[in-house]
Amino acid sequence: MADYHRIHPVTVGSPPPSAPPEQARGKKPSHEQLQLPITAPAPNAAAPLPPPPRRKRRHSRCCRCVCCTLLVIIILLVALGATAGILYLVFRPKIPNFHVDRLTVTRFDVNASTMTVTDAFDVDVTATNPNKRIGIYYDGGEVTASFNGTQLCRGDFPTLYQGHRTTVQPRISLTGETRLDSAVAGQLLQQRQAGFVPLTVRARVPIRIKFGAIKLWKMTGKANCNLVVDNLQAGSQIRIRSNSCSFKLKV
Repeated sequence: MADYHRIHPVTVGSPPPSAPPEQARGKKPSHEQLQLPITAPAPNAAAPLPPPPRRKRRHSRCCRCVCCTLLVIIILLVALGATAGILYLVFRPKIPNFHVDRLTVTRFDVNASTMTVTDAFDVDVTATNPNKRIGIYYDGGEVTASFNGTQLCRGDFPTLYQGHRTTVQPRISLTGETRLDSAVAGQLLQQRQAGFVPLTVRARVPIRIKFGAIKLWKMTGKANCNLVVDNLQAGSQIRIRSNSCSFKLKV
């Protein structure tokens, strides 16, 4: 007869199998025996962001550049101010004087139907340079004559040089054709009949100042002359009743 394996019965309530001798003695398992589970990264997990770049060096360089630029500008301004102060103390610059000597009307026609004025003036101007060591270059410019804010004619200021303590007397020819509104035309008629015609002669001239052998940059000279004449009749002698001029230099 074949040998059959014997099966030993296990009774209910029997004690569990004994633990290993190491655990029974209360010893902790070794590091090799403790193996933590390794979790794989999720397939859709985002990659960690890189740390932001450090900008301290850039900021420090920018601050240095700005500070150096401001320092250079301040030094240049101080140098220019010192130079201007020295030139002022040495040369004592004075503003030139302008004066209208004579106004000659060569043409003044008024068309009553179209309210148009066609006129031509010759203005004799005296310009005086009171400076001892400063010369003045006049580089052309524009001269206008107007009545109550309405320009009547215009012309060109001549190009010339004015030396130390000298006087020049240029003659400026003005021509124009202007259409007036009814109010301005009525005022002009009344003023001509009364013999008191207000005119404003303005000049805007580019100027260069010469300190010894040094020529400065171009500046703008503005002359403003308020005149009152007795009439505007062409061919007659015009008398200037009032004459006041001012001059400003814009750097």
